[in-house]
Amino acid sequence: MTKALVTGATRAPGRAIATMLAKEGWEVHALGHDRIALDEMRGEHGIVPLAMDLTDSEYVRAVAEGLEPDVLGHAALRWPEETRFLGLAEADIDMALDVNLWATLHVIRAILPSKIEGSRGAFVMLSFDDANAKSAIERAAAGAIDGFARALADEVPGSGVFVHRLSSGKPPFLHLGL
Repeated sequence: MTKALVTGATRAPGRAIATMLAKEGWEVHALGHDRIALDEMRGEHGIVPLAMDLTDSEYVRAVAEGLEPDVLGHAALRWPEETRFLGLAEADIDMALDVNLWATLHVIRAILPSKIEGSRGAFVMLSFDDANAKSAIERAAAGAIDGFARALADEVPGSGVFVHRLSSGKPPFLHLGL
């Protein structure tokens, strides 16, 4: 059975990815904040719930390393309500970068060695395109994820590891309320 770890699994795009994989027979481990949504996903689709804070990089790394998923679907997207850069508090900037950028780097770094060693695996990162970003912080994080995905793909050619960034502003995620 193929195993997936999906972050941001209790919100629209992550939940869609997690439930689709579970319906296809994958063993899905869903990481998210909303315990009620995680319990629903377990009951309806047999998804393994992981209620945790994605910004706790040490704990997330330990869980990710222990799971050894074949696929990581990183769909955690969390943004401040304020869209004007000068209106953001430092905590808003930190939260946006912690969830949307740093967590991506940490969880992939935890899983990547085993994927290279096994000569197979996939990392799929969901982020905005510039045209769909509502703020400077969204655009900055999206640009960083796009650059990271391209650089990582360049770093692992021939290893059996697939790296891809999906745009949340394009199908199949266009109408999921992002």
